[in-house]
Amino acid sequence: MDQTRLATFIVSLCLAASTLTAQTNDSTTADKTFFTRRDLVLTGLAVAASAGVSAFDERIGRWARSPRIQGGMSRHDLFENLTVVNEVPLTIGAVVVYGVGRLAGSDVTARVGLHATEALVLTVAASELIRAPLGRARPRVSPADAYSFSVGAGFTDFAKRSFPSLHSAVGFATAAVLTGELHERHPSAVPYVAPVLYAAALVPGVTRMYLDQHWASDVVSGAFLGTLLGSRVVSYAYSHKPSRLERALLAVTVLPDGHGGLIIAKGFAN
Repeated sequence: MDQTRLATFIVSLCLAASTLTAQTNDSTTADKTFFTRRDLVLTGLAVAASAGVSAFDERIGRWARSPRIQGGMSRHDLFENLTVVNEVPLTIGAVVVYGVGRLAGSDVTARVGLHATEALVLTVAASELIRAPLGRARPRVSPADAYSFSVGAGFTDFAKRSFPSLHSAVGFATAAVLTGELHERHPSAVPYVAPVLYAAALVPGVTRMYLDQHWASDVVSGAFLGTLLGSRVVSYAYSHKPSRLERALLAVTVLPDGHGGLIIAKGFAN
C-alpha cells in the first residue's frame, strides 16, 4: 500500500467515523436499550471491514517498518512521545474536566467530562474483554504472520493483546463524545469540527503501527469500537432520564465555607 492509498484510507476512516456519530446522535426517539439493532448491523460491518483490512496487515506492516517510513531517531522519538496519548491520560483528563465543571459551576463542562469518563471506562473494559481471550500476537513478535492467535494468552502476555488497538479505541471514543456533545448544542458546527477531532483520534493508533505494536486491522477495529461506545454514551444520556448516580454526580457542588475552606453540597440535578 503506497502513501496515497494509505492517506485515502485514513480520510475515509475519519469521514466514516464522523458519519456514524452524527447518525447515532440524530435519533429523535429514545431507544429502550443502550445498544440497538442498528448497532448490531454496524458491528457486523465493522468486523467484515476489519477482516478485509487484515488481508493487507502484513504488507502494511512491512511498509511501516521500512527505513523510508521509520526515518531517523528524531522521528522515532516523536512517535514514542505521541504514543503516551492513551487510556490513562485521556481518562484522567476527562475526570479533571468533570471536576473543573463542578468547581466552576458549569453544567455543560461537567456533563462533557462525566460522559467522556463513562465512555472511556466502557471502551477500556470492552477492549480488554476482547483482547485477552483472543490473544492476537503483536506484529513486533509475529511480523510474518498476522493471524497468530493464542486463545487466552492475552490474560498473561502483553505481547498477545493486539486486537483491537486500545490506543485507537480510546482516541476515537474521546472524539465521538466531543462530537456528540457538540451535536447536542451546535449541530451546524459538527461537519467542520468532527473531521478534525477524528483526524486527531487517528494519532494514537498510527503511532502504534509505526512502533510495530499493532496491525492495521487492530487500529480499524479499535476505531469502530471507540466510536460506537462514545457515541452511544452521549446519545443515550440525552434521550433518557439520567440515572440516580449521574444525577448525584452532576449535582455535586464545591462552595467556599466562609472560613478559607471548602464545603461539598450534594443534591440532585434536574
